[in-house]
Amino acid sequence: MEESEPLPAKNPDHFCMFPITYPSIWEFYKKSVASFWTVEEVDLSLDLCHWQHRLTPDELRIVSHVLAFFATSDGLVIENLTVRFMRDV
Repeated sequence: MEESEPLPAKNPDHFCMFPITYPSIWEFYKKSVASFWTVEEVDLSLDLCHWQHRLTPDELRIVSHVLAFFATSDGLVIENLTVRFMRDV
């Protein structure tokens, strides 16, 4: 008796989302999606105007330093992950 694996088995509904077959998994998916904000949810149209006209020079300096710190830190983290990955692979 040959047992087939679920993913390689031919299924005409394989790439169909609807109808929802597993409601509990669908609910988990919806909760996961809700935990992330999307670009459409945040209005960034006034950011440049606020940056240029609403922030004081001290606020601009602080925000610039924080952004520079995170940009540098992210680069170091990615470099470390890459080196570690290359060593392991």
